[in-house]
Amino acid sequence: MNTKWLPTLVFGLSIGVIGCGGSTSGTPDGSGGSTTSSGGKSGGATGGSSTGGSATGGSATGGSASGGSSTGGAATGGHASGGSATGGTASGGHASGGSATGGSATGGSASGGAAGGSTGGGGRASGGSAGGTIGGTGGSAGGSTGSGGAGGSGNSSAPMPSKGCGVTDGVKKVTTGGSSVMSGLATSTKLNITSGGMKREFIIDIPADYDPTHPYRLIFSWHQAYGSDVGNANGLHPANDGSNFNATNYAYFGLHREMTKAGDTAIFIAPEGIGNLPWDYNRDVALFDDLLALVDTNLCIDDSRVFTTGFSFGAMMSYALTLGRPTKLRGAVTMAAANYNFTQPTNMHVPIAYMGTTGMGDTTCPWGNDTMGGKACDLQHAKDNGCTIPSGNAIPTATSGSKKYLCYDFEGCKAGYPVKVCTFDGYHSPSQIDDGTSTADDGLKAFIPPLAWKFITQF
Repeated sequence: MNTKWLPTLVFGLSIGVIGCGGSTSGTPDGSGGSTTSSGGKSGGATGGSSTGGSATGGSATGGSASGGSSTGGAATGGHASGGSATGGTASGGHASGGSATGGSATGGSASGGAAGGSTGGGGRASGGSAGGTIGGTGGSAGGSTGSGGAGGSGNSSAPMPSKGCGVTDGVKKVTTGGSSVMSGLATSTKLNITSGGMKREFIIDIPADYDPTHPYRLIFSWHQAYGSDVGNANGLHPANDGSNFNATNYAYFGLHREMTKAGDTAIFIAPEGIGNLPWDYNRDVALFDDLLALVDTNLCIDDSRVFTTGFSFGAMMSYALTLGRPTKLRGAVTMAAANYNFTQPTNMHVPIAYMGTTGMGDTTCPWGNDTMGGKACDLQHAKDNGCTIPSGNAIPTATSGSKKYLCYDFEGCKAGYPVKVCTFDGYHSPSQIDDGTSTADDGLKAFIPPLAWKFITQF
C-alpha cells in the first residue's frame, strides 16, 4: 500500500459516502485535441462531506480509505445530459461537454470512440474468440449455453437468454422470504443469500410486469463506504446533502429513473457490504458470482448484457470486477473509481465497455496520474480495448472553475468496446448537477445518470 495516498478520516454529523484515499500527485492533463463545450456548473458539494481515510477493519483488505457524508432532502428540478462540442478530435478521441437548465439537456452526447454496438446488441468475446462464461462453465462463441450462462460473440445483436428464461415461478423462487425496502420502490425486495459461508444481504429490483420469456439487462449497483444496500435502493444520501434524493429520483444511482423515463426495463441488484469499508474483492467476488448464478438460474436475463456500477468504494469494487470478471460483464460505469487501497485482482486484459467519471476537485478518489487514480483506471481499459491513446496520455479534462463537465471518448477502440471518460468541475460525488449556477448535489438534476444509462443501453 502506498501510504502517500492515505488520507485522514474525517467524520461529519451524518456519514454517508467515500472510499478511496488521499491527495493526488501529479496534475490533471488537459491537452490532446481542441474542444469547445458548453456546460453547467458542477462545483463542490457541501454539507457533511468527508475526505477519506486509511481503513483498518470493515474491509478484509484493511487499507482502503474512506470517509463520509450525508443526508438528503426534497426539491424539484430536472436532469442534465449530453452536451455540445465542436472540434474535439484529440489524438485518439473526441471530447464534448454538456449543460442543462431546468431538466433538459442542450446539445447532444459525446461522439468519437467505438460505436459500441446496436441497441440490444453486444456479447462477450475476447479477440473474436469464445466469450467467457456467465455464472458458471461453458459458453462457446455465438452463445451456446453452459452451466449458468452463455458465451458471447463480441458485438452480436441477439440476446443470450439465461437458464432462467422460461422458468414461470422464477420471481417467486428468488423473492420468497424477502421484505420490502424502507422508502424503496414497490418492485424492490430485500433478501439474504449464503455466500462464502456467510449470510449476506442484497436487494433485487424486478420489473412489475416481469416476463419470464424476455431476457432483461442485469445491473449490479455497489454502494459507497458508510453506505448500504437500502440507501442504494431508496436513493437516500448517496453523496452530500442535497435535494430530490429518494427512490423515485435516485434509486440505484438514478439509473432506475432513467430506465423508467426511457420506457425500458432491467433487473437491478444492490449487494450489502460488510462494515463501513464494505468491499473486499477476494471475499466479495464470491458474492457477485453467487448472486449472478441465482438470477441466471431463476430469472430471464440476457447473459451478454450484465453490467456493474458503483460510487467511490463501490466504484472500486466495480473496477476490480472489470479486471477479474470481465468475461461475465458487458460493461461498467464507475463513479470516482481508484486502483489503490483496494485488493486488485489479476487483470485478464479482456476488452470490456467502460465509462469512468471523476470530479477534478476530488481529494478522496482523485483523478491522479497515469498509474494511480481514476485516470489510471480509464487508461488501463483504453489499452485493454485497443483504443488510440492520446499523446502523452493527455486525456482532456474539465478545468477548475469552468463550471462544466467534459466527456472524452477514446477513438480506435475494438468495435463494441468503447471507453468513455467524463470529468467535471466538482468534488467527490456521483450526483452533482451541471446547471451553470449551482454547486450542489441533486437526485433529479444529477448529470451522470442520463449519460450512464445511455452508455449502458447502447448495447
